[in-house]
Amino acid sequence: MKAISLVAAAVLGLAAVSPAQAQFTIPAGPFANEQALVAWWNANNTSGMVTEVFLNGRKVYDKPTGFGPAMVAPYYLCELTQDVRARCNSTLDGSTRLDWLIDQFDTGVGTRPALADTDIYLDNQLVRPFATPTRRAQVFLLKCTGDYSRRGGFNYYKFSYLFPGFGPPAPPRTCY
Repeated sequence: MKAISLVAAAVLGLAAVSPAQAQFTIPAGPFANEQALVAWWNANNTSGMVTEVFLNGRKVYDKPTGFGPAMVAPYYLCELTQDVRARCNSTLDGSTRLDWLIDQFDTGVGTRPALADTDIYLDNQLVRPFATPTRRAQVFLLKCTGDYSRRGGFNYYKFSYLFPGFGPPAPPRTCY
């Protein structure tokens, strides 16, 4: 009887693992451009899940059939490398995570310990005051809403401008 219970538990355990095995790893890139990104998803999306791919907040790929809540894959056109990636590693490009973008301004490379000598504003509201004896600058970020996703509005964050800047003032950046 104990052996039958162990076999039943093993079968049930395998059934529980199957959805995890169906998980799909979202590729980070780089992709040469939007067409290469969409072509990759058309050729390789075998996850069986409803899937939405965004580029700079705009939906560029949509697989409306499948199971589960929509898998959302955000990408950005990277200014420095002129390609498409899930994470550009630059403060000039969009980011899905506000904390990561703030870390980039704190450290320049996203590592710790942070310098924290910059005030960070999001939509003109102070979200992180400077923490060092002297303030170096003020960074202004934007919360951008892209195309609609099955999960709701697709939000991302983008650098707008730095004060004081280094050199002539540049016009504030806008959402894509």
